Amino acid sequence: MRRRAQLLRSWLAAHPVWAALLAGAVLPLSFAPFFILPVFYLSYAVFLTVLWRAASDKAAFWCGWLFGFGQFFTGFIWMGEAFFVDAEKFLWLLPFAITLLPAALALFVALAALAAHRGRQRFALGPIGAALLLALCLAGMAYLRSTILTGLPWNLPVMGWASWLYLAQPVAYLGVHGLGLLALISALLLAVADERARLVALALPVLAFIVSLVHLHVLATPPLLDTRVILVQPNIPQVEKWAPQHRAENIEKTFRLTSLALAQTADADLIVWPETALPALLDEGTGFGERLRALYPPDRSAPYLLAGSIRRDVGATGTDYFNAAMLFSGQGALLARSDKHHLVPFGEYLPLQQWLEAIGLRQLTQLRGGYTPGPPHARLQAARLPQIGVLICYEAIFPHLSAAQARPDVLVNITNDAWFGRSIGPHQHLAIARLRAIEQGLPFLRSANTGISAGYDARGRLLDHLALGETGSLSLRLPAALPPSFYARFGDGVFGVVYGLLIAGLFLQRKRLRDREA
Repeated sequence: MRRRAQLLRSWLAAHPVWAALLAGAVLPLSFAPFFILPVFYLSYAVFLTVLWRAASDKAAFWCGWLFGFGQFFTGFIWMGEAFFVDAEKFLWLLPFAITLLPAALALFVALAALAAHRGRQRFALGPIGAALLLALCLAGMAYLRSTILTGLPWNLPVMGWASWLYLAQPVAYLGVHGLGLLALISALLLAVADERARLVALALPVLAFIVSLVHLHVLATPPLLDTRVILVQPNIPQVEKWAPQHRAENIEKTFRLTSLALAQTADADLIVWPETALPALLDEGTGFGERLRALYPPDRSAPYLLAGSIRRDVGATGTDYFNAAMLFSGQGALLARSDKHHLVPFGEYLPLQQWLEAIGLRQLTQLRGGYTPGPPHARLQAARLPQIGVLICYEAIFPHLSAAQARPDVLVNITNDAWFGRSIGPHQHLAIARLRAIEQGLPFLRSANTGISAGYDARGRLLDHLALGETGSLSLRLPAALPPSFYARFGDGVFGVVYGLLIAGLFLQRKRLRDREA
């Protein structure tokens, strides 16, 4: 065993570039749908070893960039699927999309590595202090990546732990960034050749496991309410969704699945369809209301329908388009709506839209002018229904969009991951979105066009699901919400406090060492 470890260290010393790149490239194996937790620890151990051997700031920067590029290239490779939907127009962009985005995101890791390298040298930190500093720099840059330039909190370090239900419960106290910081500390300290460091490294996941065990098996389980919800998964390929020759077939399929689900669940209160459920403008007299009324027998109370749809506002200066969630009565009347607030760059709008359109570029949705964002934190409510907080598509990966003063009773995520086929993307999306339930203490329902549709209670326990690529529906009794979690009350301020305490601890330790030397 020692010989193998020595050979590995020798190889790392001889091939630092390949070591950093490969360590990052295998890191997504610790995320959904693979969940190989040891890879999380191995990747960061190799990264730490290579970074410590960096002879200069420049070498440290490139070590971080290579690690980050490897991680984001393999972790985001699924994005390439979207460029095959309309291959004639967009396939030429594929090589740029799957390389430039990882290259840009890798800069966050590169800056973290540079800051940690400089800090280690400036303050003459020992192995434990250097590992803690690197964890702080990586966590800080992960937070920055989640917030600036519209933010992209995808596959954050927390997912190494939080993909596992029995390590994820501390998210209710620390949030994704706080728990991610602990996961990084654990992984990096385990690579330090010090018994105390390794003891702490092992104690942290054990502590997270104990907290999770208490939440899941000691504290009261949220009871099931009388509210029954049907989640519909039509499973319509994106390449066919808006094709004129498939339009009638796609509409018929969605209504047929809904009718079959209602036949099995006579007492349903709410039906949920996915994002842009039908290739039609549902609120513009397309015969949708009549078709909806025909689903329900006249002698039965008709459930509400929550459906994703494109809508438009026609004004004197032009037309604004919105990606909306619409709540209809059983009689087809539009009762409330919520417009998507956080739009997908290059998917639903172009940065510098007018300039880029002038040279012939379009976002993947090919909607000239792009979508218009709606207000955040919209809540939908009707008689007999709980208050619904709607998260459209990738809004579910942003913690702040699930939190508001007007706390809902349930979070509902409607999405269309058909753009990404049967790749790892939909699995990663679901794993990230599920954390909103634990984080906020709210039940979480998800209707996805091609999957994965699912229901979770307020501790993130799976109630039922439809697999990726499956056609069908789910019937669930809605679980009750928990009281607002610690994180729901204080948000990322908790992460800030933990972060500040650890930095203060590093400075105090350094001051003690200097006092001893004096």
